[in-house]
Amino acid sequence: IIMSCNHMKSFKSEFGLDSYETINGFFVHNPNISAYHQVLATCFDCDTYCCNRLLACMHCIYFGCLNKHVSEHASFNNHHLFVELSNGHVYCNNCCDYIHDSEIENISEKHRLKTFRPGSSGWYLPWRPSTADTKVLQQHPNRIKVEPSSKVGMRGMVNLGSTCFMNCIMQAFLHTPMLRDYFFTDNHQCNARKTKDCLFCHFSRLFQKYYADDKSTLSLHEILYLVWQNDPILSGYEQKDAHEFFISALNLLHQHSTNPTHQMHSANNPSIIDLIFHGKMQSDVVCQSCANVSRKIEPFSDISLDIPDGPQTDADLFQCLHYFTRVEVLGSSAKIRCSTCQSYQESTKQLTFSLLPVVIVIHLKRFEHVNAKHKKKSLYVSFPMELDMSPFTSNLRNQTHLHNSSHMNVDNRSFVFRYTLYAVVVHMGDTLDTGHYLAYIRRTKHTWFKCTDVQVVPADTSEVMASEGYLLFYHKTILCY
Repeated sequence: IIMSCNHMKSFKSEFGLDSYETINGFFVHNPNISAYHQVLATCFDCDTYCCNRLLACMHCIYFGCLNKHVSEHASFNNHHLFVELSNGHVYCNNCCDYIHDSEIENISEKHRLKTFRPGSSGWYLPWRPSTADTKVLQQHPNRIKVEPSSKVGMRGMVNLGSTCFMNCIMQAFLHTPMLRDYFFTDNHQCNARKTKDCLFCHFSRLFQKYYADDKSTLSLHEILYLVWQNDPILSGYEQKDAHEFFISALNLLHQHSTNPTHQMHSANNPSIIDLIFHGKMQSDVVCQSCANVSRKIEPFSDISLDIPDGPQTDADLFQCLHYFTRVEVLGSSAKIRCSTCQSYQESTKQLTFSLLPVVIVIHLKRFEHVNAKHKKKSLYVSFPMELDMSPFTSNLRNQTHLHNSSHMNVDNRSFVFRYTLYAVVVHMGDTLDTGHYLAYIRRTKHTWFKCTDVQVVPADTSEVMASEGYLLFYHKTILCY
């Protein structure tokens, strides 16, 4: 969400906010209309409701679905501003983002108050500072202004002996927006007998230290020791795999963030780790004899992609994702028993994404086991700053126009599946057991830092995009509530 843009300022100056008042009062907050979306409001172009993403034009009488027809209407009529009917938020098509405007918010709150009924569910008001909150703010007038070159929120970490693999992953964790915001709320309830045995408690204290007004470096020995205790593969002072550390730390965080009596990855008891990092992958196995489809849905927390072999000098992330979600012919040597044919048949298998998480972590499989050693693939794989995952979702993967697409550009139609790069982990060296890990971290929209243990220095975007990425961290650009 951005602050009020120039398009909104120009609209208010010329037309005022009467149209927003009408739309919000009649469609968004009107207790006398029941299920109005399905009954009264559908897209003027395709006559569908579009899964709660229906928008009303503030310039004229028009309803459109967000993923397609809103952008077409905006382009043809030069109308930029739209109101989402499910919540009253204003979307600017030119800025490709929702905008915040104090006058708009006041109008929306006025209509929300009118619709309030004691005991009603799902009713809320936006947070406003209480008298106590205001008093605390007045007592602490000093503020930290974050300049583009400022290192506030950027701290180095001590290398405890080939622990660069841990430091770079921790930098990525510390700059995951939703995870950071969660730890600042102090919502964690420790279920461990001792807080020193709870990784979540260690993370909570680390976030507070990391973002404090202090330039000293941090030592993560307590976190390292706790991971050692729970994952023997990572113990010792030899160089380890950053990807293995990420998976181990993520699983441990999940265990320590939920009640131990609840099953892991439970849909009824999702932890903050589930909500941020876990998505769902769909596996379709199709019998070549009767076309029967055997479908499984499984959770995932990262995507491991093969890097192409061969003489080519480079590749791109789109090619890797396309290969990952291809239809794979299993062949006669891997026949699967078909429940319809009641016999073993040749089949095909395809993986797609049925539910994408808030944060997508992409692991480029640079290491392969050859002659008892981990040989590294140093092929350059280009990756975008803005990633559109819609071509690889279960509903869209095999549509012809997406199947033949060879670019990764993001347009207004697919912004629900749009992700923005915020961290890149790079391995420098020839083998997994040697070399050095570093991380590129995005602190603001156009500001990147290169984190190499205790050294934290500004980095150009071109340097980030030219790096030999090993782990790529993408955060959903727009969160839908």
